[in-house]
Amino acid sequence: EMRAAGVQPNAVTCSILLKLFVNGSCAPAELRRVVDLIDEIAEPVDEALVSSLIDACARTKQMEAVSDLIRRFRHKGHKWCFPAPLYGSMVKAYGQAGDIARVHQTWQDMQDQGVKPTAITVGCMVEALVTNGEAQEAWNLVHRQLEDEEQNENINTVTYSTVLKGFASTRDIDKVFVVYEEMRAKDIPCNRITYNTMLNACAKSGGMRHVSRLLEDMAASSVAPDIITYATIVKGYCAEGDVDRAFKVLDNMQSEGNFPPDEIMYNSILDGCAKQHRADDALRVFEEMQSVGIPPSNYTLSILVKVLGHAHRVPQAFQMVEELSQKNGFRPNVQVYTCLAQACIMNKKLDRALRLHDSIVAEVGHAIDEKFYAALVRGCLNMHQPHKAVELMRVAYQLPRHGFATSARWDGKPVGVEAQ
Repeated sequence: EMRAAGVQPNAVTCSILLKLFVNGSCAPAELRRVVDLIDEIAEPVDEALVSSLIDACARTKQMEAVSDLIRRFRHKGHKWCFPAPLYGSMVKAYGQAGDIARVHQTWQDMQDQGVKPTAITVGCMVEALVTNGEAQEAWNLVHRQLEDEEQNENINTVTYSTVLKGFASTRDIDKVFVVYEEMRAKDIPCNRITYNTMLNACAKSGGMRHVSRLLEDMAASSVAPDIITYATIVKGYCAEGDVDRAFKVLDNMQSEGNFPPDEIMYNSILDGCAKQHRADDALRVFEEMQSVGIPPSNYTLSILVKVLGHAHRVPQAFQMVEELSQKNGFRPNVQVYTCLAQACIMNKKLDRALRLHDSIVAEVGHAIDEKFYAALVRGCLNMHQPHKAVELMRVAYQLPRHGFATSARWDGKPVGVEAQ
């Protein structure tokens, strides 16, 4: 209608159209029409329009449209030279899209155009590299920036913390501490995020021996721990099997009175008790959890079932699932039922597990997944019941001639089988 009236669209028109994709008002497939329209307008394309295009492309996961438009304009002889913040936005968007090749290409283009990165631009590049598994390259980039007298101020606490996160995700605890020592040697301050990243690396990599030193460094730097700090330490000790140490951390935190334990922390200790088969301690923790008003979730329930299963208290596990789900107004999910089935099998109660299967599938709204059937089939085989295992396989694959109940909630896809 606009064109029929002889009114030509301009950069403002395109920016408005692009907002439709950012707020989800327009189908992603229509984005190419707007890109073609940008290519047609006569006036120069400004920074605001390109920024809107990046946002729209990132939202619709079509970042290749940005690269396509840049190629078109440069092919026409336009010399597009973006400011550093816009390059940073592009790098960030490509990184989130997992397009590491275009991340490197955009960074190289920025350098070829003679644009000096800001601290934010460097931060976007480091984050994109780390997100895509290139922590070492991110660290190399940091070193190159530090060696450049004009750009060494771009490296800050956030940059180094991101590199730490990258090595922590690969569980390279030695490299994490090398980066940390380098950070301290260069007098780059460490904040709470830095220390929590370090502690998380220790928790994931079996490096809890470093915790005392890190807490001392935190105190020396006047950085106060938060609930994430304590939860991470508890999780780490539980992962190493040192549940008593985790209890001490919880007690110290409660005695200081700064932070009440949350569901994540309680679940971590419950999980630690489950792995050590400490049923009485787990139930005591759960009672404390309820006394402070933290409702259990399905995850909490699944841990408790595991604990009671190992303690040969299967009837109590069933009773707890029924009572807690009714009391707190939620329906047990398939993970909870899988834990119940495994508890039955562990205690040689195969018939109870099979009755559980029938009661679940008979209830409208429940669907059983592959893991549940795998646990039951494995239990049948371990207890020398191959015929029942075959029947369960027939149920799972929606084949006739079996003696079990079938779900009223089939989605048309047999469990564990491709469409063919």
